[in-house]
Amino acid sequence: MKTLKDRLQEGQQISKAVENTRRSEQKRHSKIKKRITFIIEQPFSYFITFTLTNDYLKLNFNTYTKKIRQSLKGSKLWIANSDYGSKNDRLHFHAVACYIDQLDYNTVLSVWQYGSVDFKPIIRKDEKSIREYILKTTNHALKLSVGRIIYGRLNINRKEVKTC
Repeated sequence: MKTLKDRLQEGQQISKAVENTRRSEQKRHSKIKKRITFIIEQPFSYFITFTLTNDYLKLNFNTYTKKIRQSLKGSKLWIANSDYGSKNDRLHFHAVACYIDQLDYNTVLSVWQYGSVDFKPIIRKDEKSIREYILKTTNHALKLSVGRIIYGRLNINRKEVKTC
């Protein structure tokens, strides 16, 4: 996504650059919210947190994202983000993912060998709960300490997408 600075360097007038940046952010927020909404509404959806042990804190960032992608390969749709803890400023990752069937925890654990993995199934599917999950997860993915958002591609034909 282009920054305000990028837009100004391209020669956009300041008012136009600000407006384009604002619209781009709104579009990004909307896409993230739609994706999270879809994932959470599925029968087999999970919040997943990937943590790092001290031995693996200094690896290249792309190494982590590659392993997260491999760990979530069995899911139909997911979104993840890097984050830094508020207490220790320690890197970790959060993901929301949906699966066609019950998640095989051992598959994820066998790929992610840099620390621990915490799985929380999304159980309550009533309207109020889903709204709260969406708000919390979207806000978390967009907060200032998030380093990067990582998107998984939809692994099924988009025309057939009704549920994961």
